[in-house]
Amino acid sequence: MERMPETACLSGMTTSATSIVLGAGYAGLTAAALLANEQHDVIVLESHDTLGGCASFFRKGPYTFDVGATTIAGLREHQPAGRVFKKLGITPHVVRQDPGMLIRTPHADVVRHAEKHAWIEEVQRIFPQGNQAGFWNKLYQLESGVWGLIGGLTHFPPAQMSDYVKLLSPAALKGAPLATGLIRPVDVLMERYGVHRDPAFRDFIDEQLLISTQNTSEKAPYLTGAMGLTYPSDTYYPMGGMYRPALQLMRSATANGARIKFRRSVTSIVRNPSTNTWRVTCASGEVYEATNVISSIPIWNMPSLTEGRVASWYQKKGRRFDNSWCAVTAYFVLEGVPKLPGQYVQLHLDEPIPHVHSKSLFLTISHPDDREKAPAGHSTVTVSTHARSHDWKGLSDEAYREQKQRVHEHIMRIIMRRMPEFAGMVVSVQDAGTPRTWVTYTQRYDGYVGGIPHDVARPLVTLPPNQTPFRGLYHIGDSAFPGQGTPAVMLSAWNTVQRIFDA
Repeated sequence: MERMPETACLSGMTTSATSIVLGAGYAGLTAAALLANEQHDVIVLESHDTLGGCASFFRKGPYTFDVGATTIAGLREHQPAGRVFKKLGITPHVVRQDPGMLIRTPHADVVRHAEKHAWIEEVQRIFPQGNQAGFWNKLYQLESGVWGLIGGLTHFPPAQMSDYVKLLSPAALKGAPLATGLIRPVDVLMERYGVHRDPAFRDFIDEQLLISTQNTSEKAPYLTGAMGLTYPSDTYYPMGGMYRPALQLMRSATANGARIKFRRSVTSIVRNPSTNTWRVTCASGEVYEATNVISSIPIWNMPSLTEGRVASWYQKKGRRFDNSWCAVTAYFVLEGVPKLPGQYVQLHLDEPIPHVHSKSLFLTISHPDDREKAPAGHSTVTVSTHARSHDWKGLSDEAYREQKQRVHEHIMRIIMRRMPEFAGMVVSVQDAGTPRTWVTYTQRYDGYVGGIPHDVARPLVTLPPNQTPFRGLYHIGDSAFPGQGTPAVMLSAWNTVQRIFDA
């Protein structure tokens, strides 16, 4: 793999650009590539020494592991990622997954077929109660309606009067009936189609929703719930890892003049009223100045980087959305290639794991032909599950290490017991991550990952907007509208760039 661009630190000097992007994850690199594609002068500042953010990677000898996010979706031309890649002339090397995943419950294997009718037959076979066909057809109808709508809503949620005018367009008005799905939970649809009576099916749906909307059927809006429950019909495995399409975004940006600087930890973002510009200072002493700042730094980090009204605004947003998840992760190598229908397995637990706050583990097994992930005949496995930050705070170093080891060993015992496909294979090169790990490597507040949970009590339109109330300051990524997931953060970047060009 090529080395990341290197740029010497020039402490005390001020470097100017039209726009500064904070963060080189999918959101930040999408924004930078789209801006640079229009000959816009842009600098990207990234605190880590490599790209990807929550979709980054690490290496152990000949093995490459995704650190967190492992699936990519929304690649069709009318969908967020597909639209960005088409605009930039990028063709990511991905393998479509059919089935989208294997869901292994304590009672049955559920094959999540990509094709709608095959999936409905499967779910009817496993969960025969109620009108499953009606329920799933409604979800697919809602999903189609959302994809058909979002392409024309670049200025949503509205931040100024002209944005409200745009909502009166025929395309926007056509989508108005979908709005009910933002304030009513998935439960409502389950009851409508009589599929709510089976507790096993409710558990199944809740675990599927938790990995896509970060919430369960009682709270997740049925509109975004529909997107989350249908996404396995069109999901892809990126060869080489999740960082590879992000690397293509970075190459596109730099080919068009963008300057990308790693190991630049931002310490302050302050507006200069005399010049109507923003000054961004890094821990290295470097100072950058630009008309626009596009931040993908989580909203909870922003109060400590800003001041005055800006800091107060971010504090208010952070307090409103203070229930985000963290992750516990496990990484290991299998000296063998397990025979599975695809690369993704959601393993529903039959026993609790201490300090794990969901009832499932999500496994990504490297593709047999993915030589960047593992040598021939070997496989890498990335495991993730939900955690809470409070479980990992206030521990001595020794207590932390012991707790981390206990959780990791428990996870591994369950996997090896529940995954007979791994039987007889040597397990090696093990590693683990906790919320503290995410703080260390990404500086994300409390180790929050996965964005803001979708919740009918806090409708999607109330998420922090991409255009803040402060001229020239924009926010993208998983803690801003429209929320978490690779397609969503790329959409936030697309919409923000359109706002900048329209300003």
